[in-house]
Amino acid sequence: MPLTVFRLPIAALAIIILLTGCGSDTDYPVRSQVSGQFSVRAEVDSTDNFAGFRVSVLGQVDGDVDTLGTAVTGPDGTFAFEVGAPEKGVYPISVERGGIELVMGEFVAADEDTVDVSGIFPLGARRLRIVSPENAAWTAYRNAKSQHNVSMAELIGGGGYTTDMMTQVITQTSTILWNIQSTYPGTIGGNLAKAESVIMMEGWNDSLVVSRFPEISTDNESIVEVARAARRSVARQDGGQAAMELLESMRDAVPEDKKAGIMAEMIVAYADSNLSVEAVEVASELRRLYPESAWADWAVRATYDLENLQPGMEAPAFALTDREGRELTSSNLLGNFVILEFFDPLEPIYQRERAARNGIAATLPEELFRYVSISVEPDEAINEVLFDEVDQPGFFVWSSDGMQAQVARDFNVHVIPTRFLLDPDGRIVAKYTGPAIDNLESDLVTIINSINQLAEQLSQ
Repeated sequence: MPLTVFRLPIAALAIIILLTGCGSDTDYPVRSQVSGQFSVRAEVDSTDNFAGFRVSVLGQVDGDVDTLGTAVTGPDGTFAFEVGAPEKGVYPISVERGGIELVMGEFVAADEDTVDVSGIFPLGARRLRIVSPENAAWTAYRNAKSQHNVSMAELIGGGGYTTDMMTQVITQTSTILWNIQSTYPGTIGGNLAKAESVIMMEGWNDSLVVSRFPEISTDNESIVEVARAARRSVARQDGGQAAMELLESMRDAVPEDKKAGIMAEMIVAYADSNLSVEAVEVASELRRLYPESAWADWAVRATYDLENLQPGMEAPAFALTDREGRELTSSNLLGNFVILEFFDPLEPIYQRERAARNGIAATLPEELFRYVSISVEPDEAINEVLFDEVDQPGFFVWSSDGMQAQVARDFNVHVIPTRFLLDPDGRIVAKYTGPAIDNLESDLVTIINSINQLAEQLSQ
């Protein structure tokens, strides 16, 4: 059964809590028994009357908020109720009193799970105490992830870190996550932690990924992501053929709802090995087996990429006018390396990478490179905000057509930001999607170093 993790707007939850009665009338199959007690700190309220706390577990059905279970405390602060959930998963749990929301937390609903919930209000920095094997596993998983983020931030923020130091932090977190399943076998948190412990080691310790991968159950919710990591690790260790054999075996082994994900990874693997014909064949099969699905749409885009946008292919022709009125065409840019960047000025990844992007654009030799940025935000006023305070080097283009602009469609842009590096002959060198500015910078450094070395040899 798939894992469900719901995220609901706080305002919507507060309204629903005020309107709920005894809970949903829907006879959902997953039933958890919940009981507990709330109290108030004596320095806040010394009456010892703890009535009126309402605790509710909520979900979403067809976009509407649904109360999966709710209860109100009596004078002694105790309560008990049953949660009925549509499927095993993580749902919001809220406690309010007098129409004021006091805390929002995460509640794991699992069939036949018995859960104890308690808290002494005001909680301050403390969390609602939710005790059961499922909820303990989820808490352990979340705590391990949080601590990892803190450790990585401290390492990077401190400067002077080495690859060995980074490997040590990642390996430590991976070991903690791997061991959660041993303590809480069969739980949502345990299964997620076990999968993530493999995924995060890819590229850092490929042999460990390969050795642990067979121990991940094929019905694990993250099995596609695990297979993706294992495929790349196997490819580095044993070659592309061994990686493809792994995916073929996984396609046969995983549940039906995961097969399309494995097929998509097969397409990527073939493309990585420059086997475009084989990749297109699998994409065609993916469309045939899963028509009118998101996977079919993905396969169409992948096929277009494979047939038109691979390294070494001539880039689609384009004719643009930048914000200064300068004409930028694929023909008049020949003779230069061109970075063609599709971005949204408000998108978080672009905002984070903007300083690095500007640094790259400002330092590239003008006689060799052109940095062309194409906004997919159709509102000109939003685009112009970019230039209010900081100089933005490069050429900037925008159109009221946004993502539907011809150049965006020709370059099959569906992820923002997307960047293409074109060579002086107008051919594609590489494509970078998402947070990949470092990869672009590394490739540009390699190109510039090669040009400089060639110039030195010619001058001798």
